[in-house]
Amino acid sequence: MILNTVFTTSIPAAPDPETLYVSLEYRTAVHLCACGCGTKVVTPLGPNDWVLSFDGSVSLRPSIGNGQQPCRSHYYIRHDHIDWLPRISARATDAALARDRAAHVPVVVAPKARWRRLWDLVRGMSTTRG
Repeated sequence: MILNTVFTTSIPAAPDPETLYVSLEYRTAVHLCACGCGTKVVTPLGPNDWVLSFDGSVSLRPSIGNGQQPCRSHYYIRHDHIDWLPRISARATDAALARDRAAHVPVVVAPKARWRRLWDLVRGMSTTRG
């Protein structure tokens, strides 16, 4: 199967089959599942998500794994073509979801550590005045 790539600002509510819509403004690519089940597949683009490359044709990596859908389809989009992989297992889906969650956890400084640094700064200022 060959995908027709459409670069657009907004993604249509009802995407056409065999069409990959790419919105660089919203850093998103959307297509209907390549197996034909009709599931809308949304792939956010970014360093912790999918990476899109364009050299006259479009490739996305990593693979598309629809493990949360009944079809469980799994494929790459390489140079506007669908390269099929074996159906994705529940175990592989769970592992991918865990990796995604870990990649998107914001780094937060613990409140105690923040207050401790502020207190150390204030103490340091008071000892230098003395």
